[in-house]
Amino acid sequence: MAQEIEQYLMLKFRNGLDGKDKSISKIPRDKLFYLNNVFTECQMLTRKHGFNSPEDLLTINRIRRELNKIKRELKATKDKLQPNNGVSSTQDKETSLQHTEISRWTTRVVDDSKVYGFDDNVVSMEKLLLEKESHDRFKAVGIVGREGIGKTTLCQLIFNKAEVKNNFLPRIWVCMARHPDDDEDPKLAIVKRMLVQLGVEKKMVNFIFNEKSGLQGLLCALYQQLVGKRYLIVLDDARETDSWYGQLDSCLSRDKKWDDGFAFGLPKGDGGRVIVTSRNEELAKMMVGEENIHRLLPLSDPESCWKIFKDAVENDLILSNPPNLEDLKLEINQKCGGLPLAAKMMGQAMQEELPK
Repeated sequence: MAQEIEQYLMLKFRNGLDGKDKSISKIPRDKLFYLNNVFTECQMLTRKHGFNSPEDLLTINRIRRELNKIKRELKATKDKLQPNNGVSSTQDKETSLQHTEISRWTTRVVDDSKVYGFDDNVVSMEKLLLEKESHDRFKAVGIVGREGIGKTTLCQLIFNKAEVKNNFLPRIWVCMARHPDDDEDPKLAIVKRMLVQLGVEKKMVNFIFNEKSGLQGLLCALYQQLVGKRYLIVLDDARETDSWYGQLDSCLSRDKKWDDGFAFGLPKGDGGRVIVTSRNEELAKMMVGEENIHRLLPLSDPESCWKIFKDAVENDLILSNPPNLEDLKLEINQKCGGLPLAAKMMGQAMQEELPK
């Protein structure tokens, strides 16, 4: 994959320099700088003659996502310059948005038949959420770990467990990443998103914001939607380090205003639960407290990594009964470093190399 990207970029740059490819002159300067950096990274990776570490695989995954993002942005620019005065069809807009959401957005949906190695973590987290000692008290838990280790997957499995569904209502999934359509303060965007997921119509959300003192009104409305309910909220992929998101167990006091903290929109007396996932452990500690951190470790079982790899290859005939099966499983586990995403990428890379 790295070699293919390198060859493509080299061709584009050469054509651009020779004047053969006029489109490259229309690429914004910041994108050209980024593409140049990508080109350098791909050269470094191809000189290794293969992927020698999980970091290499994650780098390729990041490059692929960024290149897809640039491709979409350039397509949008091209559409604006077309003879129809920049008006794309409704179908084109919907397709573009769907592609953007798929690449950047997480949801509650998971195919648990293709998830391996998380059983112990699921049991541990489920016990933590359902413990009787804190049945009526608010609790916030943080799941931390490096990129590709499976934080979102673990949350998806927990979120969809029958026992969890029976004990928490409502349950809402909030992706904390910036949505492509968000052009406002992240605080506003997240609270509005939560209200919509709780069933409040967008018109009403905008009315509350415009007529009821902005963020204060939104947080007050969020509180009213959740009060008296044993809710479960997943805040996936937290990145904002603003202290406004901190100490989720805090309650509104007389010397505070509604919009002084995210926590004030979350009722504390009916057993509500919040799960935060983040690569940034210090951020998660700020939000839930150090004693409530669950550190997700790489998969240690070669069998789990092998199953993830095999599913990604999508060719049972090739991998049905190799003569060195156990050695191959160990090699996959070592190369992916126990990271599910890295094992999946190795399988996808092999699948792309198979004859069609």
